[in-house]
Amino acid sequence: MKKPIMIVAILLSLLSAVGSSIASPTQSHHSPSRDEAEKAIRKSAYEMMKAFLTQDVATFKRHSAKRTLDLIDLAYESARQDPLYQQELQKAHITNSDQFLGYFMLGMANQYLQDFPLSPEAAAIRFSKDSTVSFISDSEARIAVGDSGFARARLVARVWKIDLTDWLKKGVLEEVKNPQLRARIKSL
Repeated sequence: MKKPIMIVAILLSLLSAVGSSIASPTQSHHSPSRDEAEKAIRKSAYEMMKAFLTQDVATFKRHSAKRTLDLIDLAYESARQDPLYQQELQKAHITNSDQFLGYFMLGMANQYLQDFPLSPEAAAIRFSKDSTVSFISDSEARIAVGDSGFARARLVARVWKIDLTDWLKKGVLEEVKNPQLRARIKSL
């Protein structure tokens, strides 16, 4: 199931890029609210990474921005519509995007933990501490992930959500051939 694996592999590469490279966070004089916000962002990133590595779809989704969840839904819809992958989805009893995400999180998390023999807890701590947070505004921050990409943290109803959409979109678009789905993905 090459297409969905590629989509989830892109997701994993963003979440795990810091596992292979240590980036020291830059500290400058922030206001107390920015310091508190950075702590909350790191906590959210930690919980999201741990959820990914333990295949806790509900927690992963709780920390994901709506745009990221919409992208995952569209990736599932693409796989579901592709005749090449319908049989595999049926064989794995995947009938919704949560199951789709969980199924591929399992394989990708196991691969990650084999490549980086850390417990999910230790890997999540490393991810949270080794990323660099830069504020764009009081409600948005960029999270640098090694040298290869970034995520955004967005403040939504007083909770920091991790938005992987912009970084993932290009790779997902390379795999999705359906013109209507491609247009919907581009509009995210």
